[in-house]
Amino acid sequence: MNRQSLFLLVLAALVSGPGFAQSESSAELPRYDVEVIIFKNLQVPKSRELVLPVSSPAKDKKMLVLSSASSVKAAKKMGYEILPGKQYRLTDIAGKLVDSSRYELLLHTAWRQPGVEKEQALPVWIRAGRIYGNEYTSIDSQIELLESMPKAGRKMADGTAYEVDEQTLESIELQMLEQQSSRSQQRLYELEGKITIGLSRYLHAYTDLVLRRPRLSIDQETSSSVQNRTLAAYSADTLILNNHILKERRRMRSKNLHYLDSPEFALLILITPYKVPEVIEEEAPPETEPTTVE
Repeated sequence: MNRQSLFLLVLAALVSGPGFAQSESSAELPRYDVEVIIFKNLQVPKSRELVLPVSSPAKDKKMLVLSSASSVKAAKKMGYEILPGKQYRLTDIAGKLVDSSRYELLLHTAWRQPGVEKEQALPVWIRAGRIYGNEYTSIDSQIELLESMPKAGRKMADGTAYEVDEQTLESIELQMLEQQSSRSQQRLYELEGKITIGLSRYLHAYTDLVLRRPRLSIDQETSSSVQNRTLAAYSADTLILNNHILKERRRMRSKNLHYLDSPEFALLILITPYKVPEVIEEEAPPETEPTTVE
């Protein structure tokens, strides 16, 4: 065997090796168009409902933030792209929600992504709806304060009831003042959270969303008397935003419209397989011989 034949054999082995096969398989990943509509219920039952304190969704290190141009650009390298409105399939439904007196459309968006497992998929971070002013504060900060406050009925080692001293109250009030001074830097959206689409054996949608709504009073059932007095004083010039959650895992069927809801708001999601359109080359017209006029 001469040197040229040996070189061709080595080259063929490299081309058909694992590295090439891996890049080829990654190029063959299925891709999906994901379209989402989120709307809130304007006719929530007026009966009093106990809303337990729930924290806002946590952000991931890597995610696609729809409102960030740099994030959208970075996500494009991983196969994620925002779809233009002309490619939406649920425009008629969104229009009916806009015209409805019962619902209010908060978000209508769509993106294209590869079909990968949840651990490899990018969560899509969304913000929509009203932006609350500085007179509002998130329940997140209140949860931290509630956890730092003495609980009702707590006893010391000798069995005597635990009493809150002035120093403890001053410390709590100081935390509240610090939170008030930092509120001017926050931007609290009415709707916020993330949606993750993962593909293992089946498609799944993972939602972790909150709808923020002002709370009129402190729930007596969830607070001790000390907490009531302290938070009531703090709430005199502060409107607290409760988090109404929609956190769910749902198996998806492609091309089917799915509905997820909570008492406060709901989500419509449509996942459609994407196929790269075939490029049809136009045949050049046959050449004709020029005609001459004698």
